[in-house]
Amino acid sequence: MTTGSSSAHATGGRIGIGLNVPTWPRKDRTYASWQEIRSLAREAEELGVDTLWVPDHLQRDLPGGERVGFWECWTIVSALAEATRRVEIGPFVACAGFRNPALLAKMAVTLDEVSGGRAILGLGSGVPERDTSWKAYGFDARRPIARYAEAAEVAARLLREPRLTFEGEFFSTDDAELLPRGDLADAPPLWIAGLGDRTAQVAARWGDSLNVNLNLAGDAEMDRVLDIVERACAAVGRDPSTLEITGMARLVLAEDGTAQPVAGCLAGSPAVVAAQVRAFHARGLRHITFYVGTPDDPSRFPALTREALDRLAPILAALVAVPAH
Repeated sequence: MTTGSSSAHATGGRIGIGLNVPTWPRKDRTYASWQEIRSLAREAEELGVDTLWVPDHLQRDLPGGERVGFWECWTIVSALAEATRRVEIGPFVACAGFRNPALLAKMAVTLDEVSGGRAILGLGSGVPERDTSWKAYGFDARRPIARYAEAAEVAARLLREPRLTFEGEFFSTDDAELLPRGDLADAPPLWIAGLGDRTAQVAARWGDSLNVNLNLAGDAEMDRVLDIVERACAAVGRDPSTLEITGMARLVLAEDGTAQPVAGCLAGSPAVVAAQVRAFHARGLRHITFYVGTPDDPSRFPALTREALDRLAPILAALVAVPAH
């Protein structure tokens, strides 16, 4: 099985650290301006974050009837390419139902050029049952997992092969070629999201990384991640050692950077949290993306604020300064 390139930068043997930029509303339901997003991105880069991500949603209806929106993913991620210098960037994750996958591969190699080789193509199935973006914007929500499998194949093969002719149920290409582009060996890596058996197998078949859609709060969740990876690789006949594992975690941080004991979240002092994350790394987790909130905003996916980033700084310092063993 052929996979794409590894990530552009080295992390010195430690785990990679990612954050999502705030393209959805904050607790007070205001939206960060581009100027605010750019400032946060640059500050996060200075603190040692390795990747900056942009979610790919359009609108969501929350319990109680409230509707929220998002700045558009690819516009923001392209602007981040110019606003930053070192961090890797990409969608977290691009919804397979929102764009033709051949076009998505074209967008990824163009982003890679604009960013100087820092692009990562994150890809996910999307969940039409929970995301009203599909119906609101007229996307076909039928059979999303089967559509996802085809989209992953088309994107992966176009990134890794000189040309592609493909005829599927949902997508087709006729001698498609990504021109201009760099060397095939330097194609943006493809991080494919998975949790259930079918999506994890899509990732195992086509991904450079399996991004497990599960909040890591301790060893029990890491056990589950490793089981997902092992079963998916066995199902498609892939050596698990060739598939990188990425994941995410939630943090609710006090003023001193102590992570509060909230269900489903990492908890403890900055040193304790860093030790737990390094333990994940020792078991095979290559990258972790943090969702960071404060005690007055402990939501499942809080939008990043400067206050939250300041509180994260001690944990980042501990992770960046101390290599994994």
